[in-house]
Amino acid sequence: MGIFSAPSTPYVPPLPAAPPSPPTTADPAVSKAATDAMNRAKAAAGFGSTIATSPQGVATAANTSLKTLLGQ
Repeated sequence: MGIFSAPSTPYVPPLPAAPPSPPTTADPAVSKAATDAMNRAKAAAGFGSTIATSPQGVATAANTSLKTLLGQ
């Protein structure tokens, strides 16, 4: 026991509400999103064969010689 009284306790705010549960794989929206993503990946895979160069550009040397008379 002393001259000073005990300090008052600080105010504790109430806990926030629990977050909604995450969607499960059985949810139709989740399965539709997965199907859409798979279809987009399949469609994009077809464009790979149309690219004729690598990311570094054309790897072969350019033909810079001039043609002469008689095609030589």
